[in-house]
Amino acid sequence: MTVRTTYKPGSRNLAKSNRGMALLMVLVTIAMLTSVIVEFVYETRVDVQMAANVRDRLKAYYLARSAMNFSRLILYFQGQADKMTGGAVKLYQLIPIESDLAKAMTSGEMGEAFGLKDANLGDMRGFGDFDGGFSATIEDEYAKININALDSLPSIAAPTAAQIMALIASPKYREFWERDDAEGRHNTPGDVVAAMHDWIDSDTVIATFQPDVVAMDPFSQPAVFTPGTASEDSNYDMLDPPYKCKNNPFLSVEELQLVRGIDDDFMEEFADKFTVWSDPNLLINLSSVNDPVTMLSVLCLQPENMPMCTEQGLPQLLEVLSLFFEFRNIMQWTTFTVPTNQAIQAFFSSMGPTLNQYFLKNLAPFSDTFTVKAQGRTGDVVVNIKAVLKNTAAGQEIMYWRVM
Repeated sequence: MTVRTTYKPGSRNLAKSNRGMALLMVLVTIAMLTSVIVEFVYETRVDVQMAANVRDRLKAYYLARSAMNFSRLILYFQGQADKMTGGAVKLYQLIPIESDLAKAMTSGEMGEAFGLKDANLGDMRGFGDFDGGFSATIEDEYAKININALDSLPSIAAPTAAQIMALIASPKYREFWERDDAEGRHNTPGDVVAAMHDWIDSDTVIATFQPDVVAMDPFSQPAVFTPGTASEDSNYDMLDPPYKCKNNPFLSVEELQLVRGIDDDFMEEFADKFTVWSDPNLLINLSSVNDPVTMLSVLCLQPENMPMCTEQGLPQLLEVLSLFFEFRNIMQWTTFTVPTNQAIQAFFSSMGPTLNQYFLKNLAPFSDTFTVKAQGRTGDVVVNIKAVLKNTAAGQEIMYWRVM
């Protein structure tokens, strides 16, 4: 029997068309599913990474808090040591605040190094068992220049103004004062010191300040800044937007950026030399100064040392400073004490520079206020905490706290 099939024109093309349409639908479906899956995987990875970052930030924060707590403990004992030694022992400079040291101590490595094989604090549950790291530095605020002291008694304001002048008018920064500020005005170091005073004094007129007179005799001035006639606000009326002088003390060093003649370059160079936290009725604590630039400004505010603070005499003075800090470090690491004011005076006198008796009389006899910069690290996440702490008779007062 012969079976005949009837051929319909176009049926083969229709079958091919149907198969092509099905293939296209499958490809579109696969593409859509792929896009959805890729997006889902990406979102999941982002969520996981965000959760990990939150976790690591929390860990880093508490590591920074650990460094801060270590610092507060050291500063508490510093206060006790000051009562017994008069500030001759600087514990915060002798004890490093570092997680690697803490781990070495808790793991027993330190104990083994000293022959104490059983001294393993790491066996205590949770003690020293942490990921990441922490560190902290402690700065004595009495080792800096208090800018609020410009509006203090003449016996304090005059040497403070002279020290700021010696700091910012050093030959090293000559080019700094040869250019105009952002508003196209030319400022001298004396203009900036006067503007700093005008910002915090109680009147509303620009003060008259004679920097050369103060530099020649900063220790017996009857008046440092005398009221003028022009309005203080005239320095800021033409700015965009304009603002007025504060006529109140600085609450932070960063506030200096509002003062005429002070810009980002000035702050980058000098901000760490200033403070608002120490007593404005006292000068610096000389035994706490570790910064060569600050010590140089101390020497150059003394009228007797002016010839050594010129371009010709500066190299010799810098050499004397280098020898002083070498002497200071050797003394601290061998006797665990720092030189007294009398020892510092004797050292410099033997090398040429002198310290005026009126200057020594007004120095801070103590240090009770410190800035702590603590850092916690976990993976790529870093958390910084900055705090200003003051030792008081009742304990410890937190004057400033910022998490960054």
